[in-house]
Amino acid sequence: MATIETALMVPVLLVVTFVFISLLGLGMQTLALSDATRTAARELARGAEPETVVANFSSREPQADIELQWSAESVTVHTSKQGEGLSGLINFATVQLTQSHTAPREWSY
Repeated sequence: MATIETALMVPVLLVVTFVFISLLGLGMQTLALSDATRTAARELARGAEPETVVANFSSREPQADIELQWSAESVTVHTSKQGEGLSGLINFATVQLTQSHTAPREWSY
């Protein structure tokens, strides 16, 4: 009886472990995208050239898209990329990761 119970529970435990590890990977990807987005907004707010900011962002997140917006007092950076969830093995479980960060402009006199 114990052998049958074990045989039934091992696949369930493996699936739960696989899903947990995949969600952890998506969380790490989201944090990396958030950090790159925040850094890009901060650089723009300090007066960096947009081409330089986009190049730096692309080197950190090569598969992500970036959109820059300016106003009189702030800059906003919107980014997105396709999340590689479930270790890329299950194609129907794709997730679009998006981040946005606004930073006040730092005026130098």
